[in-house]
Amino acid sequence: MQTLKNGLCVALVTLAMTGCALFQKHDETTIRIHEEVDPALPAENRTVVEIPKANLKLTVSPFATLSEKDVLSAELYDTAGGKDILLRFDPHGTFVLEECTTRNRSHYLVTFINNRPVAAWLVNQGIENGQFLVEGDFTDEEAKQVVDALNRMSKKTRR
Repeated sequence: MQTLKNGLCVALVTLAMTGCALFQKHDETTIRIHEEVDPALPAENRTVVEIPKANLKLTVSPFATLSEKDVLSAELYDTAGGKDILLRFDPHGTFVLEECTTRNRSHYLVTFINNRPVAAWLVNQGIENGQFLVEGDFTDEEAKQVVDALNRMSKKTRR
């Protein structure tokens, strides 16, 4: 019995000193791409969002088509309006992006960063190269933070 108590104490001290994965701070940056859907769908299959910069109100699927888990790398991209985010997707993400943009011509894709809709893009052609430029409603500093976080997450998952 004493051995069990000693082992339990050692385990608790070790967890307290090194930190348990459940209690460690995780990167909380998310990037999600949602497809525009028919407003007549049942409420559980649609969400209405407003994209302030584009002055749009769109009905999108509540389920993301692509997420930060599909991102291979991200980089800042200079445009006349400031810094934007260029996403490069992994092979799975590239396939999904091509299929999604081929299927959704004349519809919008909406990009969310940390659950906030920041950009809407009207699809006019399929994207085959696995790269997607997010020109959104965020500051240059926010763009830098998102790029850094996405690249850190990508390195962790690609090991």
